[in-house]
Amino acid sequence: MNILNIYNELKSNNFDLNVDHYGAEICDKNYSFGPTVRENYVLHFIVHGKGAFTINGQTTPLKEGDLFILPKNQVTFYQADSEEPWSYIWVGFSGSRVETILKQSQLLENYYLHSHLNSPILEEMVAITRVGQHSLHLVTELSLIGQLHKLLAALIDEFPNKALKESQQTTKHYVTQAIKMIHSLYASPLKVADIAGKLALNRSYLYKIFKQETGYSIKEYLLSVRMNRSRELLLNPKWSITEVSLSVGYQDPLNFSTAFKHYFHMSPSDYRKAQLKKD
Repeated sequence: MNILNIYNELKSNNFDLNVDHYGAEICDKNYSFGPTVRENYVLHFIVHGKGAFTINGQTTPLKEGDLFILPKNQVTFYQADSEEPWSYIWVGFSGSRVETILKQSQLLENYYLHSHLNSPILEEMVAITRVGQHSLHLVTELSLIGQLHKLLAALIDEFPNKALKESQQTTKHYVTQAIKMIHSLYASPLKVADIAGKLALNRSYLYKIFKQETGYSIKEYLLSVRMNRSRELLLNPKWSITEVSLSVGYQDPLNFSTAFKHYFHMSPSDYRKAQLKKD
């Protein structure tokens, strides 16, 4: 006899994303479901045991830590093992955005993935089953949709599709090159447009990916590099303020002094005096 630990079916009418039902089940030996066609998507995460999943005529053995999905409008069949039957948790969901979001992960490539019991995906699925039923249906519905967003985000984060992964790698490459350029050329009158031009990127796009990766705009990062380098140079009294200014990309010592004071809340000369007194 199958033991159904949890089952909850919901009535939601959102167009883009809905949690339709969720549950957890401890299966008997050889327990099977299907062949059948679903009207929504049902994600399963195996928490114990093993079994087999069949789709498009191909059967794949799966075990604890693996996940599989029953996609919309496709024939699927799955069966618990005869010796070590599986237990799993599932979440059923639907909506106009589901397929587009799932395609950002690797899940729809083979309809199963090999994960582990410490996966954030499992954590978010469990969180969905623990959403309390509020007296106001809308509150429950919004809470579940919020958790569904977290679940899908965890799925994409752990298993991004090839195009998304390559895009992330390309983004990191461009940002790394921009940082290298800043550290190499900060002593020249370097501008954001110069960096974008050398990387053959749109200035706005470069600004966006740099901010995403570092938390700073390119101007903020460049200023930080220049100010911290000037602070080091000021420790040597042989260097005049003008020479320090030119060494960090400022042609006008007055502009340098204004920027330094705004950044460190004291003028370059006052900073030098304060540091020399410490010595």
